[in-house]
Amino acid sequence: MKTLFTFLLLVFVTSVHAQDKLNLFHVVDSDTKLPVPSVSVSIIKARLAINTENDGIFSIPGNLSTMRDTIIFAAQNYLAFKFPIRELEERDSIQLIRVAFLAPPKQSVSKLDTLLNDFDSNDVEHYAGVNERATSFEWLQLAQRFDSPKIGGVLKNVSIYRLVFTLNGEGQANYAATEYTKFRVRIYGLDSLTLGPGRDLCSKVIEAKSNGRRRIKIDLTNLNIVIPDPEFFVAVEWVRDFHNMGYVRLNNADGLTTDRVINYRPAIGISPIKTNNLNIWGMNFRRAWLPYSYFSPDFTDLAIKAEVSK
Repeated sequence: MKTLFTFLLLVFVTSVHAQDKLNLFHVVDSDTKLPVPSVSVSIIKARLAINTENDGIFSIPGNLSTMRDTIIFAAQNYLAFKFPIRELEERDSIQLIRVAFLAPPKQSVSKLDTLLNDFDSNDVEHYAGVNERATSFEWLQLAQRFDSPKIGGVLKNVSIYRLVFTLNGEGQANYAATEYTKFRVRIYGLDSLTLGPGRDLCSKVIEAKSNGRRRIKIDLTNLNIVIPDPEFFVAVEWVRDFHNMGYVRLNNADGLTTDRVINYRPAIGISPIKTNNLNIWGMNFRRAWLPYSYFSPDFTDLAIKAEVSK
């Protein structure tokens, strides 16, 4: 059962006496009533987010009826469920509704491939996902935008470069040890209104794991991910659980003291090549996509490569 969410929420609950009550919930599929694994749960005002374990169980301490915040449950292939926390008072389960996935027509994979966003990996020196000056990294996903070489092309593989060494509590790399990480890869089409990530182009949950590799290459050939738009996005979705948890120190406003805060792996590399457009988008705790401008104007792209068949 997930206990990290309970631990984090102890900071959120304002009344010590209210913490005596523990509210337990199951996140399940609305049709099968089976657990939905690794659900992203975020609380907006409290700026907290976590993933459930595979059993779909999580808990919140305190008197829910007194809490004035909004909670969001989201999982790939399901509609996001958003409502005030106080409405959880009479519940013991959250039922998520599965979304029907309409896959583009199957395409043949050509031998003529195009590598997008190429760069020298030896020049990658900056990383997203650690912290942002004096604030925690508070993004659920980061996405890299690509121009498709051909509408109807098939995405064959992606290569993601990350910080391979463990961070110590000061937010610096500890070169004595490599870090374990797992994360999910999401492939999105173009939202014609926001020009950011749109609908999922793959219904399969793509989970990547690494114990010591800086470059993580994911073979997607068997998934037949067809690119239906002139642009598409490859996103890293953080799995915010015990396995990916670490700590960094952030400077306080006084400039003299620091706070030790929770941080989640991986730290994703920033491409050393500057382009004419900002191609990085981030999903915040409200699950809204926004341009991610922290490294601009010096850097414009994530250290993610994609290979597409034409």
